[in-house]
This record gives sequence, structure tokens and C-alpha cells, in this order.
Amino acid sequence: MRAEPQLLSARSVRWLDAGVVVWIVVWIVLGALIWHDIGAQAQLSADVIKVGTAVKDTGQALGVVGGLPLVGGQIGDFADRIEAMGAEVEASGQDSRSSIRRTAVIAGLGVGILPAALVLLLYLPARIRWKRYVGAIAGALPGAAGDPAFEQYLARRAIDALPWDSLRAITPDPWGDVRRGECRALADAELERVGLRRP
Repeated sequence: MRAEPQLLSARSVRWLDAGVVVWIVVWIVLGALIWHDIGAQAQLSADVIKVGTAVKDTGQALGVVGGLPLVGGQIGDFADRIEAMGAEVEASGQDSRSSIRRTAVIAGLGVGILPAALVLLLYLPARIRWKRYVGAIAGALPGAAGDPAFEQYLARRAIDALPWDSLRAITPDPWGDVRRGECRALADAELERVGLRRP
């Protein structure tokens, strides 16, 4: 069974609008915080890159010593291994930095946008239907006020939407009033419910 957004009151719609706005803002802020926090982890990768560069530079410096006669043979091989290890650490740091940045973007957008978009997808169609309903009544009100068919329509909508105690406060016999054509009080209640007034 599909909910009828037209049965909501203007006050309920204002509360729902505020709730949806708060929901969206909270999730966008959370997404931005997650993006920032995960992105800050890229600094660790920058430190790894610095270490890799330092080790590579050390290997290159040892390579100079490895070229010296008498001491050079074994030191040269050791220097080459150190330089290769430094290059691997540097490349690994660069890869992890790209990966962390990509993860920060995906997580931030996922947390910030998906819940907000889901609520909008569910709420906006109902909100648009409610707005059209109220707009149609507001548009018809100046020319149709006092028209028995229009008054009866508004009265029937009031019977559908208002709780029993509110109906009984307006009239002891709502359906009897509609049958007899005494719809003014119920029609006024419906106009008040949707936030409209007679011209």
C-alpha cells in the first residue's frame, strides 16, 4: 500500500523538510571528515617515500666508495642492493599514497552522498506530490470557493486526513454533513491542514 503524501499536514511537511535537511547535512559533514582523515594518512606514504629516497641516496653514496681500489668490490655490490631496496621502498610509498587518496575520495563520497541521495530519492517524489496537491487547491481556491463540488472534495479530504477526535470537534457527523452538503466547516479544516486560507 502506498502512502498518500497529500494526507500530511503543512506542519508535518515542514518538520519532514527540516529532518531531511539535517540528515543530508550530517552525512555530508561525516563524508568530508572521513575524506579528510583518510587523506591525512597519505602523509605516512610521504614519509615512506622520504625513507626510500634516503636509502637510495645512501646506496648511491656507497657506490662511490665501491669504485675505490682495494675496498671497492664487496662494498659496490652492497651499495647496489641498498640502492635497489631504496628504489623499491620509494615506489611502494608512491603507490600507497595514490591508493590512500583514492580510498579517501571513494569513502568520503560514499558516506557523504549515498545516504543523502537515498533519502532524497525516497522523499522528493512524495514531497513533489504534496506540493502539487496543495498547489492545485491553492490555484482552484479563488475561483472555486463556494462551489459545492469543490467544498465537498475538501470536506472528503478532511475526513480522510484528520484524526477522529479532530473530526468530532468539527462536527458530530462528518459523513452526514457531506451527504447533506454542509461541508464548509470540514472544507475549512482541510484548508487549514494544508496551510491555505480562503481569499
